[in-house]
Amino acid sequence: MPDKVCEHAYRVYRACSMLKRMLVAILLSTSPAMAGSVVLDANESPPYWSESMTGFGMGGEIVQAISRAAGVTTVLSFKPLQRMIAEDDNNDLGNPVFYLRNQDFAAIIPIAVYHVALFYYKPNHDGEAFSVVSLADLKGFKVGMLKGALVDRSAFARAGIDVEESYSQASLFRKLRKGRIDLVIEVELVGRQMIRNLFPDEIDAFAVNPVEQSEAPIAILLSQQQPDAAAVAQAYRRGLQTIVDSGEYSAIVKKYYGAGLLPEHYMPELEHFSRLYRFVGGIAQ
Repeated sequence: MPDKVCEHAYRVYRACSMLKRMLVAILLSTSPAMAGSVVLDANESPPYWSESMTGFGMGGEIVQAISRAAGVTTVLSFKPLQRMIAEDDNNDLGNPVFYLRNQDFAAIIPIAVYHVALFYYKPNHDGEAFSVVSLADLKGFKVGMLKGALVDRSAFARAGIDVEESYSQASLFRKLRKGRIDLVIEVELVGRQMIRNLFPDEIDAFAVNPVEQSEAPIAILLSQQQPDAAAVAQAYRRGLQTIVDSGEYSAIVKKYYGAGLLPEHYMPELEHFSRLYRFVGGIAQ
C-alpha cells in the first residue's frame, strides 16, 4: 500500500508539473513578443526615418533596439505624412501633435527629441542674416513647409506669412535653392541631411538657424485597435529604459548628431515628454 500511495503522489506531482509548464507556455504565447508583429508607420525623413538608410535611420535604430530589449517584433511601414495623419486606425511614429487632431491613441511613448530650424540659401539674400523670434519676423516671406506639418495655418495667415507646402523635403530644398521660396522651416537634422544629399558642394551656402524652444517629441503612438496595446506599450517603455541604462541609446543618437553636437538638454527633454504623455485619455500608462 505505501508503494501505491507513493506512486499515486508521484503521478499527481508529474501532472501538476506538466500543467504548470503548459500554463507558462500559454502565457508566453500571448505576450506581446509572441502575438505577432507590431506595425509602426513612418514617413521618409532622413536621418530619422528612411528605407534607404542602414537600420532605417536614427529613429529606426532606436525602435529596433527598444524592440530587441522588450522582446517585441516591430515592423516599420513607410507612408507619406499626410496619409499617416489621415488614417485613424494605424500605429504612427512622429510628433503626437500632428496625429492627435484626427486619432485617439491607446498609448504614446516618446522615444526621441527633435528641434526645428530655419533654413535659407545665402546667395538669394545677399548674405543677409535672419533672426526669428516670433511669427511676425517671417512676414513678407514665402515659407516652405512639409505637407501636414503646419498645425495652425490660420496663425500664419494672420501674420501675413505666405506658406507653400510640399510632399517631400527634397522638393522644398530644391525650391529654396532656386529662389522659388525664401525660407524653409524643417527639423534641424532632417534639413541638414537633405542639404548634404542634394547639394554636397554647397553646404556652406545654406544658413541654418535653430529656433529657440522648439523641442518636440518623436513618439511611438499605439492605436486603440492595436491588440494588447497596454502590454505592448509597457514592453516598449521597459525596452527604452533598458537601452538608456546600458548606454546603447546614447551611442545611437550621438552617431547621428556627430561628436559634441548632441544638445545638452536632450535627455532631460526626453524625460519631460515621457512624463507629459504618461497619461493618455486620463489613464496612467
